[in-house]
Amino acid sequence: MHVHVRPLLPFRSPQEPLGNYAIMMVTACIFAVQMILDPGAHYLSSLILDKWSMPGLLGHMWLHMTAVHLVGNLVFLWIFGHYVCPRLGGAKYVLAYVGTGIAAGFIHLLYDGRPVIGASGAIMGILGVYVVICFRQLSSLGPWLILAWFLATLGAGMLGHFPAAYMAHIGGFLSGMVLAFCLLVFRIVDSDRTDPALQAMLNPGPAKAQAAALP
Repeated sequence: MHVHVRPLLPFRSPQEPLGNYAIMMVTACIFAVQMILDPGAHYLSSLILDKWSMPGLLGHMWLHMTAVHLVGNLVFLWIFGHYVCPRLGGAKYVLAYVGTGIAAGFIHLLYDGRPVIGASGAIMGILGVYVVICFRQLSSLGPWLILAWFLATLGAGMLGHFPAAYMAHIGGFLSGMVLAFCLLVFRIVDSDRTDPALQAMLNPGPAKAQAAALP
């Protein structure tokens, strides 16, 4: 008897990433309201991350400067959140997104301090979680690309004089990795190293042996 184990395909997940879709929808709706009712962010100025304020720490990740800024962030969020959200579950995913976004804001204030808006820090936090708990989904070149991005972003953040808030990216990414390691240590989530379907694909020997023993 032959047992066929279907490999995991890119951007496939055991359940729909509803938490990720919810964040993307809320972000897009807030941007629409921002552009229609308050394009200069006069009424939403308290949500801009400018000095130490809880409204700024919580609100900056939901605002964007332009449509290009928004779409670029949503594309990255869709790619990495599609994997991370099903592993964490919708509620924990939303908390991870907000938590890493706040951590990114803290790092930005410590090392940069300019007023800033955008979801990049929170999205880099999801990337950090992805790297830890979905490591096997990366191609052989993936870790090197992420390392090159990290070093280039860190260098740009330390040099300063760039329009992007690079230290927020670094803060979000590192906080996402720390969060993911904590979730693994306390067995709140499993990495893809312990995913049963992936283990069956990578080590089909026991499954075949068991199938051969069946009459």
